[in-house]
Amino acid sequence: MKKLLLILAVVSISGCANIMEMIPSRWDVNQAKVTTDLRQSTHNFDCKGDQLAQLKVIAKQVEWFDLYAESKGTKDVAKLTATMKGTITEFQNRPQPVSAIYCDLKKKLMSQQADIIAKTVQGRF
Repeated sequence: MKKLLLILAVVSISGCANIMEMIPSRWDVNQAKVTTDLRQSTHNFDCKGDQLAQLKVIAKQVEWFDLYAESKGTKDVAKLTATMKGTITEFQNRPQPVSAIYCDLKKKLMSQQADIIAKTVQGRF
């Protein structure tokens, strides 16, 4: 009987963990602020300026968001930045200088990705 109760307890606990991953995390002022900062940085990206320095700022904002989400345990929003990290890394690794068209396309892409992240993060209750 004790073994049965132990097995039921283990199954219940592991089942609750899976359910908890399906429940969205709550709104957080710090995450909301950094997503707004990220939007501002990407929307004001200047292709005629020092692109690598600007990319470094954006990468640090994304890193801050990831570290904070990991520390806080908000796994649902921690997954949001994966695509944007790839875009930033690809841009940083590109031989410099890049063409104006390439920079403009990447700027638009980063802006769209930052918008999606911000709307998702700030759309929580």
